[in-house]
Amino acid sequence: MRGFTEGERTALNRSQPEPLYHQLFLILKRKIETGELRLASRLPGEAELAEFFDVSRITSKRALDELAAQGLITRRRGLGSHVSYREPPTLLQAPLVSMIDSLALIGRATSIRLLDFARVAPPPQVLDALALQSGDTCDRAIRVRSNEGLPFAHYTSWTLPLGPVFCAENLRQNSRLDLFRRIGLDLSVVEQTLSAEAADGTIADQLEVTLGSPLLAITRITRDQRGRAFDYLRALYRSDRFQYQMKMTAKDLVVRAFR
Repeated sequence: MRGFTEGERTALNRSQPEPLYHQLFLILKRKIETGELRLASRLPGEAELAEFFDVSRITSKRALDELAAQGLITRRRGLGSHVSYREPPTLLQAPLVSMIDSLALIGRATSIRLLDFARVAPPPQVLDALALQSGDTCDRAIRVRSNEGLPFAHYTSWTLPLGPVFCAENLRQNSRLDLFRRIGLDLSVVEQTLSAEAADGTIADQLEVTLGSPLLAITRITRDQRGRAFDYLRALYRSDRFQYQMKMTAKDLVVRAFR
């Protein structure tokens, strides 16, 4: 069969506990994701696949149905199955050691959508981090950032009231870093903690992932030139579309590991 090798034909192993339809699905999935089966190209039909791989037509149908369920192909009666998978966007990378440069890089390379902006009473951890008292309020912004039109980050931030410049209208058109600078704030220290978190229903919907998907979680506290903590950010990132990088010398590793 054109486009398939003899090695692929004999790759299905009936002695494995993994169902044959799933083994066939994985072979087809790999060929689609690597570009061997290109966007809009037609896949062999159920009967062709069944004959070539020596499986039942039910097995080949289940494999194609699984590809369709994952958005890798489209199936239309009378027209057959065609590849609909598009190569994912370039993974956005940001340096972890130069935080201010990293924030500026992300802001220039991506787009952001403001979901909500309101003055609210922050949760206890934010009160503590920003040295606030019970009853104090912050400006909370909820945003989703995208790269090449695909969402990769969900942000919830709490910021001390900074005046009329820091408002919903300006947040829709400018990065928060630009607004901070416009107000006259210099970011002197950025304290950052990395962890992991499972996507709940709301986050899963906004980042277009399945419920419970693992996300890179970052808590970031920013201080101004006077050392005052004025901003608390909780960020959740899709690891398949975003990553932080750290480059360290051998001397850095020794100093940081044993300090």
